[in-house]
Amino acid sequence: MPWISLGEYPTRVEKLEKMGEARGFSNLYIKRDDCCNPVYGGNKVRKLEYLLADAQQKGKKTLITLGGAGSNQVLATGIFGGELGFDVVGIMLDQPNAMYVRKNLLLDKHYNIKLVHAKDTLSEITAFTSQYIRAVLRGGSPYFVTAGASSEIGNIGFVNAAFELKEQIDNKATPEPDYIVAACGSIGTTAGLTLGCRLAGLDTKVIAVRVSMPWLVTKWRMRRMIRDINKYMRKFDPSVPLLDVKEEELTLLEDYLGKEYACFTDYGCQCVDDMLELENIQLDHTYTGKALGGGLDWLKKRGETDANILFWNTYNSRDLSEKSANIAYDELPKQFHKYFTEPVQEETVERG
Repeated sequence: MPWISLGEYPTRVEKLEKMGEARGFSNLYIKRDDCCNPVYGGNKVRKLEYLLADAQQKGKKTLITLGGAGSNQVLATGIFGGELGFDVVGIMLDQPNAMYVRKNLLLDKHYNIKLVHAKDTLSEITAFTSQYIRAVLRGGSPYFVTAGASSEIGNIGFVNAAFELKEQIDNKATPEPDYIVAACGSIGTTAGLTLGCRLAGLDTKVIAVRVSMPWLVTKWRMRRMIRDINKYMRKFDPSVPLLDVKEEELTLLEDYLGKEYACFTDYGCQCVDDMLELENIQLDHTYTGKALGGGLDWLKKRGETDANILFWNTYNSRDLSEKSANIAYDELPKQFHKYFTEPVQEETVERG
């Protein structure tokens, strides 16, 4: 199976003493994937180790990916794909404005990502088709990196991550979790962890917290993604067991997304504030803040305050502000200028 090394593993597990005490949990831990690479961390690194290797093996030259205007996925693909010599195109849909959207757009420019604006799903499809054909005509041999880098290829990274956790448990670096809490935006991280925990023999329940569109993040799609990863693994090793994970065995929390994708919520904002103040760990308002806040709320309502809970931090905590400091937003395509002239949620959202 093609693979290249981008991350530094295993990522450490730490006990969140102060956050656990503040929220009433006695055994709350965090898996620090936010620090998995010295330049850029987060969950995309594990996935891109497989996707970029697959693109290299197939002789591809241009990576085409997509996401919201502030996409971490597009940025990560640009950083690591650029390092490997790929041209990178990001097709970007509109989303609610926030400071991280501004930051990521400027970083996209720094890393020479070609940004293409798409106002809706139809224009996204049109833009993708256009960019794909252009790349072919220019000899760019395009390769599609799916939204969130979530495909049966990329998601292998989180099957491996579960085995990494199993080794840490065996080495007494951390107790075996009763629950893993993780953000579920494009499903791949939680699908890979669910399959990986089963294959590694862990008696751990993965709690997926929906942080993206309800039509996209469903138990049906998660089950299908688990099956697709499993079948892909068996192409390389038929001895891998074929598991039948049923929808009723999956836990998907649907009540913590908020009004729509990337809209701030009270649960998420409070969790971001508390983690920074109590643990000096930066989360974000779109994914990890909602995931941890929602997961702990759900577990507390179920009386699981003494369970071993592992929060899988999928955010990037590396500071790249120096790289974007000298970039002006008017260097971006004009469709993205509004994110720098219109208010951000940090200024407009009323906290309850």
